[in-house]
Amino acid sequence: MFILGLSFLAPALFAQGDEGLVSICVNEASSDATYLKDYVVKLPEAQPGTRQPIAKNTILLLKNTHYRFTICSSDQYRGEGILQLYDTKRMLASTYNPKTGKVYKSIDFYCTKSGPYTVYISFKDGKEGMAVGILSYVKK
Repeated sequence: MFILGLSFLAPALFAQGDEGLVSICVNEASSDATYLKDYVVKLPEAQPGTRQPIAKNTILLLKNTHYRFTICSSDQYRGEGILQLYDTKRMLASTYNPKTGKVYKSIDFYCTKSGPYTVYISFKDGKEGMAVGILSYVKK
């Protein structure tokens, strides 16, 4: 009976599809954050001599609002997800610190100007990967 039960649970435990990864990542965002939007990204490995694949999403953020961006990578791929936030001119925040090589799970961003922003998701060292980026509102 125990083995039969495991045969039904095994796919749920080991399969990390879009919805499962979104749920995991929403929980990673913390209890003081309210889920707003998710970005599910699957990118191929970068080929030699080509640019690294990047997913790009434009969002509208509101002034005087505290946001949290969380990224979770699927353990079924080698790629470690990196999330970067840009305004029209420059990068404002990133989950990756190139000086240390460390990738952080989340970044907080306090918006000082309403307008369009761009979320870029890529994978460290151009590896193939699947990740979910979560945009959350942080309660005051």
